[in-house]
Amino acid sequence: MSGDAESSAQALERFITAQLEGLSLVVPSDDVEMMARFVEEDGMEREEKVEGVRGMLEGVVEGGELPATGVDEALDGIVDEFERLKAADEAAAEAARERTPTPPPDTAAVLASMTEEELKAARKAALLRQYAYVEGGPEEDPLARPGGAPPRGAAAQESEEKKKAEERRRLVEEALRLDGRKKKYKKQQTITDPLQWENLNKDKVNAANQMAREAAKKTANDKKDRDRLALEKQRADQAKAKADKQKKAQKQERRA
Repeated sequence: MSGDAESSAQALERFITAQLEGLSLVVPSDDVEMMARFVEEDGMEREEKVEGVRGMLEGVVEGGELPATGVDEALDGIVDEFERLKAADEAAAEAARERTPTPPPDTAAVLASMTEEELKAARKAALLRQYAYVEGGPEEDPLARPGGAPPRGAAAQESEEKKKAEERRRLVEEALRLDGRKKKYKKQQTITDPLQWENLNKDKVNAANQMAREAAKKTANDKKDRDRLALEKQRADQAKAKADKQKKAQKQERRA
């Protein structure tokens, strides 16, 4: 077994195997896998999942005979475990989304406000600064004056303009950095497809699900038939008992 963390799909398969072993039922791993995928399928009621797995079990157990006790509890436990694992996955996904940093919204606006030439120059300057080829010399500063200090009264204005230029340079460099990471950021998004997680054959899973649905439908119809026959027998027994009672009463009247 590898050191990778167990997925919820694998955990459900392991749980199903343990439940069946508790009933002294040995089921091939492929069938356990199909049962797990069926239980994970959306759009079905709990009872449909329980009856579907029951039908699949009857199809793989020799003679189709399941133990007289413990089966209902085991099937309910399987659905409960799936719901627990699903809730845990959703909580983990929500926590991961909260931890994922969101790019600042103003960086895109900064890049959009620049011309193509300004963008090229900014990329070049950022690259040179990254490798320390530019140390902020006079050639970078459009306000620098050769030969000495600025004219009297211009020092405060020059300082303020330098601050604004430095802030814009920082914003541009941050925007470029995030723009460069954009594709990588998108690739890190998770694809939540159980068929990809377990590298399953889609046709195989679909066929198993269809088989399970048909088994669940057959089980439900059989139950309806049994209930109908039981009701008819009960009514027949009641009618017979009533007739016998009437006959007995008539005999007693004649004797009297």
